Amino acid sequence: MVEDTQKSILITGANGFIGSRMCRLFLDEGWRVIAGVRQTSDLKLLEGLDIEYRYGDVTRPDTLPEMVKGVDYIIHNAGLVKAKKRKTFFEVNEGGTRNLFEAVLEHNPEVKKVVYISSLAAAGPSVGGRPVTELDKPHPITVYGESKLAGERVALSYRDKLNVAVLRPSGVYGPGDREMYDLFRTVYRHLRPIVGDSRRKIQLVHVDDLCRGIYKAVVSDTKSGEVYFICESRAYTMREMMEIFQKSCDRWAVPLAVPGWLFKTIALVSERSFRLVGATPFLTVNKSAELLAAWEVATEKARAELGFEAQIPLEKGVKETYAWYIEKGWL
Repeated sequence: MVEDTQKSILITGANGFIGSRMCRLFLDEGWRVIAGVRQTSDLKLLEGLDIEYRYGDVTRPDTLPEMVKGVDYIIHNAGLVKAKKRKTFFEVNEGGTRNLFEAVLEHNPEVKKVVYISSLAAAGPSVGGRPVTELDKPHPITVYGESKLAGERVALSYRDKLNVAVLRPSGVYGPGDREMYDLFRTVYRHLRPIVGDSRRKIQLVHVDDLCRGIYKAVVSDTKSGEVYFICESRAYTMREMMEIFQKSCDRWAVPLAVPGWLFKTIALVSERSFRLVGATPFLTVNKSAELLAAWEVATEKARAELGFEAQIPLEKGVKETYAWYIEKGWL
């Protein structure tokens, strides 16, 4: 009888923008992929893929044992980006992470590695023009960032019991993304907004580069408890970034300078108006602080220890993403 040597990986939040791309990459690399999703999840992005589904909810511990059993590796990608209440962020991003790790420790303690997908928001923005490093003390400025940092701390508390790695992606974009879609739509409508200080620097990462970084973190022989930034190695000023967006989308655009104070005022009005009708605000005061900050990080550690360096520069990635939006009728 021939032994099955195919490696298996469980990806929580597999049905989302990033999770579905990860599923495709691991399938291409010959892995057996298990998608960890909720019973109510929209699975459109996973249609046609040769994957196994295991249903569970990280906020319900009783649903997790069967999800985590018998897999070689786990990527904990499920998380909450938007919520009406502060406690909801922590219930999912912190409490859900604890529930998952407890289930792994009890029902699959021989797992080879668990990779927790955090966020640059957990580290906080760069200050004084100096890139943030993995050794800097985290200083998140949003509730989302605080909750992802709390999730990190939970994951790292298991470092002596399980093989754990934490990844902090910067802002992610690429075909199918909805978070940065509004920026593309603004440029498509012939506006080139520059919000706040045009000199502040920002680093992004294309979703396919992020997935490659995650893959390398899974297969690399890393010390348990290490944290890595996954970003394009180059940072761009806000002005440079918007010029690249305009050029790559091949649209004429009118420059629109939005002072930081005005942007914060718009966010405050938006937040209060949406909450009056019980809806989740599109723009919050918290989110405005994030969008007005500088996000520049050092990528040397990921290069040295994971062998990861982003392959898709912003200009190429924006052009590809814009073409996808046009092809799919989003723009």
